[in-house]
Amino acid sequence: MNTAIIMLGSNTRVEKNMELALNKLTKHFEIIDTSPQVQTEPVGIRTPACFNNKALKITSDKNLDETIAIFKQIEQEAGRKPNSKLTGIIPMDIDMIFWNDLQVHDDYNRFEYVKNCVNEIK
Repeated sequence: MNTAIIMLGSNTRVEKNMELALNKLTKHFEIIDTSPQVQTEPVGIRTPACFNNKALKITSDKNLDETIAIFKQIEQEAGRKPNSKLTGIIPMDIDMIFWNDLQVHDDYNRFEYVKNCVNEIK
């Protein structure tokens, strides 16, 4: 069994998209813990909307690539499009931060809110 810490983020229809993502994730993974949801200003993207973010600790019987593929599918189901970063509308973003205690995404070092959310459940 694999353990992962992931970040969810949304800046549009936030409550609906967070709920959708959590419901979809529970169909594939066991959610062990969640951080509080925090609102953050956009960084590196042009958008008038703030983001809402939270970290989740999950277990997966899938490998890393299969797990990420499920995340991408959930993002699309929430309305994420290939040009979402260009438009600044991010219905759902799911990033793998740690996989079995190995850091696999640099956002943990780049953004204080990611580090704070992850450390809440690590």
